[in-house]
Order: sequence, then C-alpha cells, then structure tokens
Amino acid sequence: MRRSLRYIFLVFICFLSLTATAQVQVSKEPFHPPVLENKYIRLLNVWLQPGDTTQFHIHSTPSVFLHFTKTKTAAQERGKTWIEDISVPGKSWYRSFVNDTLIHRVANIDTVPFHVTDIELLSGYQPNKEFSPLPFPVLYENERVVVYQLTKESLRGEMITGPRPMVAELVAGELKYENLPTNDQRSLKGGDFLFISQGANFHLSPAGNGPVLLILIEIR
Repeated sequence: MRRSLRYIFLVFICFLSLTATAQVQVSKEPFHPPVLENKYIRLLNVWLQPGDTTQFHIHSTPSVFLHFTKTKTAAQERGKTWIEDISVPGKSWYRSFVNDTLIHRVANIDTVPFHVTDIELLSGYQPNKEFSPLPFPVLYENERVVVYQLTKESLRGEMITGPRPMVAELVAGELKYENLPTNDQRSLKGGDFLFISQGANFHLSPAGNGPVLLILIEIR
C-alpha cells in the first residue's frame, strides 16, 4: 500500500512538472529573450544553434514573426507529432492568437543557426483613425499593423515624415538610418532591428553594394 502511494505521488509530481513546463509564456522561455520593449511592442530575438530545442511555450499575444535565416527546423505542438520545415529569410506573418493559443516547442535540426523574431503587439497607436500608408510596397496589413517589404530599389533615401510607431528589421544588406531632428544616426546590418517612434522624420539609405531586404512593421 505504501509503495502504491509513493508511486502515485511520483506520477503526480511528474504531471505537475510537465504542466508547469507547458505553461511557460513565450517571453519567459530562455531562447526567446525580450530585447526591446515599450508601450507598443515586445520584441523577442530568437537564436537557436544547431541541436538546440526550446521548451514548450505559449503564444497568446497578437504577434508579427520574421525569419532571418534559411534553416531546417522542426516544431511540435503539445500532444502532436514533430513537423519539419525550412525557414525562408524575409518571410513574415501575423497571428492574432484570438481563441487560438499555441503551445509548442521548436528545434534546430540543421547545421547553421536559426534566427527569428517574434514581435508581440501590446497596444495599438490610433487603431480607429484613418491614415495613409507609407510609399513602400505593402507585404500585408490587418487591424493591428501594416508590414512593408523594401529592397535597395525601393529605398530611395527620401525623407519619411510622421509615421506611426514602427519597427525596422533588416534581413539582409546594410543600411544607414538618420533621424534629422534628433541627429540620431545608425548603421544597420543584416539581423539588426530598430524601433522608430511615432512622428519621427527620418530616412533610410543603402550603405553597401549588396542587395537589401528590409521589413518595416507600422503599428496601427
């Protein structure tokens, strides 16, 4: 009898351990460190080296995702089988997670690093106000964001005036960012990102000879 009770107790402890692991919010998962957070966004910068596997974690906040590398990965939703995929640099998508909570883990099964960002959308800027999109190619838009995809050809260096809050994420190439009113100048390389406050007057211009792939996420 005592042995049976001990066995039941051990099973219960294991169950609690597994349940606790499943309840880790994505921003608390060790491979998803928050590197930029303000009123509007929380940017999680994810790097998985070959052989790394995340813990099971929960996605429950509206998010914009962006791949930076071409890497073979595998993902497993809790209670399901592993599914393999190959990430595509520059691929971005939005998921609202409204009645759609995701609990999963991800593994890098390649020989090169895997880099992806998860931008959790914490608050809108002026969600019910009409506005004009920036003069750039729109990759997609929804009720929370407008996402633009720019190349060297579409970056002409003209002044961008008074946008909503936005995040610039450089997938490939080199760029120069200059905010004239504040004299803030920065050089960006592939894998870098930058938060740009609402109302900024700035321009972005190519800084190298290679191709450029830039994703701009404007918050509605």
